[in-house]
Amino acid sequence: MKQAIFLILLLQSCHLAFSQNTEDYAVQLTATVQTSPAKISLKWKRLSDTTTYAIYKKSKSALSWGTPITSLPSTDSTYTDAAVIADSAYEYQVIADHHSGTTAWIAKGYIYAAVRNPAIHNRGALILMVDSTFTDSCRADIHELMKDLSGDGWQVLRHDVARTIPDTAVKALITADCAATPNVKSLLLLGHVAVPYSGDQNPDGHPDHLGAWPADAYYAYLSDTWTDVSVNDISAGYTANQNIPGDGKWDQVGWTSRSELQVSRIDFYDMPAFTASEVQLMRSYLAKDHRYKMDSLDIRHRGLISDNFGAMSGEAFATSGWRNFAPLMGIDSFSVLPFIPSLNTESFQWAYGCGPGWFTSAGGIGTTTDFTTNNVNGIFTMLFGSYFGDWNVQNNFLRAPLCANVPALTCCWAGRPNWYFHHMALGENIGYSAWQSQNNDGNLYGPANIYGIHQWVHIALMGDLSLRTDYIKPPTNIVVTHTLNHGANINWSPSPDAAVIGYYVYRADSEYGYYTKRSPLLTTTTFSDTIGYNGLKYYQVRPVKLQSTPSGNYYNLGIGIGDSATVSFPPTSVPVEMPELNFNVFPNPAGNYINVSVNSATPASATISIVSITGAEYYVAVKQLHAGQNRYSLQVSDLSPGMYFVKINSGDKVAVAKWLKL
Repeated sequence: MKQAIFLILLLQSCHLAFSQNTEDYAVQLTATVQTSPAKISLKWKRLSDTTTYAIYKKSKSALSWGTPITSLPSTDSTYTDAAVIADSAYEYQVIADHHSGTTAWIAKGYIYAAVRNPAIHNRGALILMVDSTFTDSCRADIHELMKDLSGDGWQVLRHDVARTIPDTAVKALITADCAATPNVKSLLLLGHVAVPYSGDQNPDGHPDHLGAWPADAYYAYLSDTWTDVSVNDISAGYTANQNIPGDGKWDQVGWTSRSELQVSRIDFYDMPAFTASEVQLMRSYLAKDHRYKMDSLDIRHRGLISDNFGAMSGEAFATSGWRNFAPLMGIDSFSVLPFIPSLNTESFQWAYGCGPGWFTSAGGIGTTTDFTTNNVNGIFTMLFGSYFGDWNVQNNFLRAPLCANVPALTCCWAGRPNWYFHHMALGENIGYSAWQSQNNDGNLYGPANIYGIHQWVHIALMGDLSLRTDYIKPPTNIVVTHTLNHGANINWSPSPDAAVIGYYVYRADSEYGYYTKRSPLLTTTTFSDTIGYNGLKYYQVRPVKLQSTPSGNYYNLGIGIGDSATVSFPPTSVPVEMPELNFNVFPNPAGNYINVSVNSATPASATISIVSITGAEYYVAVKQLHAGQNRYSLQVSDLSPGMYFVKINSGDKVAVAKWLKL
């Protein structure tokens, strides 16, 4: 079980086998797109000493790349892919082979590119596990967080727990939620909820740091068996890392399976360097978190890199900056700058810093105390260095940016392993990036680290996992009115964002429940909902715009605003039973799209859903069928390969068709 790296690289200066820069290990990719005919044109910063560029392409959900779609000479820096369709997205990998004298190495780049990638209406269920320390003291702040999560397409399942209950009890709640609720995707730990420890490892390479590390991944692996019987190691110089059988610290170092949940933590426990209390730090963080989601912060889409290690014999830790920043912000939108002074005085959406570390510092970056007197005018930060990846210690440096008077909103220990954020350029949340980085087996995105440090349990995200790169100023003044037996009328004031192209209206039976889309894209600010079952209904309105990024464009949904009313619908408009449910699904098997053809004898309301063999719903939409043939096209490129069912419900009629996702 012991996973030791007895290479004290992080205490050394950069003794390299060759003199390449960290930047030489990253292919910096961007994309431009054309709608008709659909094309995606990749562009990259040409690297010296390159012999060839190999280009790979896959769907987002595919777990392997296959063979290259083309290989280009070193003189090329562009490639146009015409084998694409609009309203879909593709993931690309570009591998550059380098040779300099007798030395050879490779550089890799990744991009998730699209021509009008569809909007993400529903992101799944999110479990919000609240440390009861904050139940009353941060009541309004947590309620606002929940509204923002719900408004961004998450179904919120909340538990308030004492920070003293064991990790096994917390996991039991998570497991029960996953069994009872379809499509649970994420877990957000708010406060000092039980911190699992696991393994016998030292990913920072120090013999005195060998043992159990904090392992929130314990909460993400639900199907695997965790044990506390085999590791017996008290060699670590720090009691928290010592691990013996039966002590409540787990044996596992890593997995070959994939974790089921995205996980992150917002935790300000034991940070006495900051004069503010835990409650004050939490409220400060949640206030900025909300302002960012409301598009109310003056945050510039640019990044900084402060690399105090260099190439490090090929590890090139800062490639987590060089490789990710181009598809997110553009090749010319980030610079090499001092970390803390730059963030204190200027705005950066992304920042990466690394250097020889300690629990409370990183060489060339600063100390935890520096964050007590400097603001972090940014959102997403990455730090790397010895020791402080073990984050559950007093005044920990990894958590320090989130404690600043103006805090960062996320931070991760990026270098062992590397992290991958390129999907965020098309609207994915950062928790998805954490999940992909945690699940990289060394093949999907190449070796996560040259020492095989991948899928280890120490990989963790600090901050709000729901955060995205692009938000829209929301509409205002939503009002739901009701007239007896006439349904609901929803009115709102428009978003001040001039680029908004319209709005969607959603409805749920509970405030933080599952919201279904009730309207097509609306260009007005009113909608009448006239079909449904009587009762208390919750409505949301979300703005949408076609967002352009260095990775193409996508339909970006803003945070929804909501109101509720007790509604009675016209008796004749309650969903009508269909005499027969005749439909078929094609093509079958399918890769990116399926077509659902429904032949209805009468006008009717029907719900179309895609269901996995485990019962999880991945697509739910209410359709108003007209008499005769109805045809709908559904995007399925994000689904994992395997067997699924398409289900149609209308009244008490149900029909199901089986299909295979390639």
